Amino acid sequence: MDLRLMDKLRLLKIDTDLRPQIKMKPLSRYYFVTSTNPNEQFFVFASTAAWLIRKCGKDFAQPNEEDDPNTIIAAVIDVLKENEVNVDFSSHKLKQGWGDQVCSILNILSDEALKKENFEWQKPVVDIPESEESVDDIDQVEDETEILLDKVEDEMPIYSDESEGEFNADEKEPSNIAQKVHDWEAWKLELERVAPALRLKISADGRDWRARHAQMRSYKEELFDRFKTTGAQLNKLHSSISSAMDKVTARENILNEQFEPLVKEYGSLLDELNKVTNEYKEASVGITERQDMLNELSTKLENIKQRTESKGSSMNDNSPLVTAKKAVATLKKDIQEMDFQITVLLWLLTTKESNGNSLLNNKESGMIANEVY
Repeated sequence: MDLRLMDKLRLLKIDTDLRPQIKMKPLSRYYFVTSTNPNEQFFVFASTAAWLIRKCGKDFAQPNEEDDPNTIIAAVIDVLKENEVNVDFSSHKLKQGWGDQVCSILNILSDEALKKENFEWQKPVVDIPESEESVDDIDQVEDETEILLDKVEDEMPIYSDESEGEFNADEKEPSNIAQKVHDWEAWKLELERVAPALRLKISADGRDWRARHAQMRSYKEELFDRFKTTGAQLNKLHSSISSAMDKVTARENILNEQFEPLVKEYGSLLDELNKVTNEYKEASVGITERQDMLNELSTKLENIKQRTESKGSSMNDNSPLVTAKKAVATLKKDIQEMDFQITVLLWLLTTKESNGNSLLNNKESGMIANEVY
């Protein structure tokens, strides 16, 4: 794996050309080496590959996050095959957006782009100046620097309002200090101490037409830069929407042709339904009056039913007949007893008429009569 990949991309100005276009964060040296976010890494890989292909002088559309990864990978591999590059990469590994195969593809494309721009690697040239001062001179200068810095710190009240006169008198002294002081750390401390007093604040005037004009120009440039990417996306979206609308229109025409007889039948049935509803309205004019008459007749019928039921219940009552039967039975018994008594009396009368009855017979007859009574 070539670790100079990010150096090549920066030489091709990826930070100014591509990164603001796709709004991605600054890439680290090992961005395509390890896995951090596969979806984001694949989109950055596809965008970088497309940008490098355009750098090589070939037309290649800027991919979107919604595009099919297989289509993008196939297009990149086709470009590599056109350049007679042996391509034996797995599409599954390329979809990850990181790894050896991704880095090798980007290395090949970046090398081709650098060749297109006539770039050549050169060895670095390092100039090492020879120091003519001895160690003792350097130590002496450092000692003088410390003394002069202490003196400068003591004389710093020249920045106040009370020491304006002294500042003009000692105006030549800093030049001597600049010639003698070579200690970088001391100058750095001095700069940090003096920097707040040297800041210049410029308040932007909102009414200045120049500032507004510059702001409008910056906005215009930003809009044009963004339109380069969004224009292609909008055109693609317009084409997809128009094709979808054409498909919907064609499908609608087919459905209209298929359902035309059903629509006609539905219209005829709707007309018949309207006729039937009109007839129903005409026939249902006197329904309320007839309903009232029906209610009255039903009440009368209920009253008649109640009367007939009461009469039927009274006719089905057998208690008087039972009492009559009992009375007849008692009468028959009484008649039998009366007949028996009559026969006994007749016998007694017949016996009295005969003179030759004995006393015994009289007693017996008396006993019988007593028993009868």
